[in-house]
Amino acid sequence: MPTTFEETARPASGALTKTGGFLRGFTHTLQPYIGCRFGCEYCYVKGLSVHHFHQPKLDWGDYVHPRVGIADKLRQELKRLAAKGVLATTAIFMSSATDPYQGLERRWRLTRACLDVFLEYPPGLLVVQTRSPLVADDFARLHALGAHCWLNFTLETDREDVRQAVTPRCPSIAQRLQTLIEARAAGLNVQITVSPCLPYSSVESFGELLITHGQRVIVDSYTSGDGQAGRRTAATAIPELYNGLDWSDWRSEAQAHMLYDWVQARIGERAGWSQAGFAALTNLLPG
Repeated sequence: MPTTFEETARPASGALTKTGGFLRGFTHTLQPYIGCRFGCEYCYVKGLSVHHFHQPKLDWGDYVHPRVGIADKLRQELKRLAAKGVLATTAIFMSSATDPYQGLERRWRLTRACLDVFLEYPPGLLVVQTRSPLVADDFARLHALGAHCWLNFTLETDREDVRQAVTPRCPSIAQRLQTLIEARAAGLNVQITVSPCLPYSSVESFGELLITHGQRVIVDSYTSGDGQAGRRTAATAIPELYNGLDWSDWRSEAQAHMLYDWVQARIGERAGWSQAGFAALTNLLPG
């Protein structure tokens, strides 16, 4: 049967959402879209009410709602933060519940519109989280934000067969590596997020890719990274997938820790583990 996909624009009632929990250290998140076309099976958003209450009921990945007007809302909110004198200590994570550079961004350009606002009102820290080569369209904007901005680029494995099995809708490993090469050439601040760490070829080969293409590296696992010590992941198709492919226990953090230890031994504090790794950039904020 053909897949049903819903793309309906919704007016943004606001832009920034205060945050904490796994993203403690950051002050706000920013979601230009509701839903994510990449539809990763392990994504924690699958277990949230924002997904389960969606009407009509559709699978995660089968709907995306562009939040039209979000850039105007963002400008208003950043102006207020600037007037309060706290913009320089504001740390924004874009995005925690969607990919801001999924394919729909080509048409809607909501993420680009938000970046243009950030150029007017630079926060203390902006982290742009994506796995999409489409981010290259905005490299000039990210570069213009300078030290205020980091590109967090997801690369969970160096094996294309693993990528196809776990995240079939996502960009290929080759596409992502090329994007990372271009990002470094463009002078961007690049942090690679191995989140979650999927089966990889070897510690040495994958680790070498990571430290070559990123100034910083975060390694995460299902157990440490899904926000509920693996309970969210247990409710997904990941356990069955791992069993069917005869991979190691999905709960095990051994491979992830081996990779982290290898990377950390070579780049020191520029390597991070799970939540502490994601939050480390916020330590650079003043105050």
